[in-house]
Amino acid sequence: MTPQTTKERDASAADHLEDALEDLNTARQSAQEELRSSIDSAISRAREALEDLRADTEERAENLRTRAKNQAADWQQTLEDATEDARRELGVRAVHAQRTEDALDAMAHEIKDQKKKVDG
Repeated sequence: MTPQTTKERDASAADHLEDALEDLNTARQSAQEELRSSIDSAISRAREALEDLRADTEERAENLRTRAKNQAADWQQTLEDATEDARRELGVRAVHAQRTEDALDAMAHEIKDQKKKVDG
């Protein structure tokens, strides 16, 4: 066996370093791919959670609208069954409960429309 010359040792060391650099580069690429995959997965899960929240919010809003409609219908029926004096008193109290001009204007509009219907 012949002893290695300095050039051969340098070439061998350079080959090892080159191999090491290639291994590091491969590991970096693999790590980047894994990281991208993890990030994409996290984004996907976050989007699904957001969609679930939106669906739940829409469902709760629809439930609230339904409950409000049912309550309004119940109140309407109660008013229709009430005596004239009771309806008048409730109307006066409803007017006094208003806090904005817009609300009073809307009530005034409804009163005018209803008065036309009653007057025939």
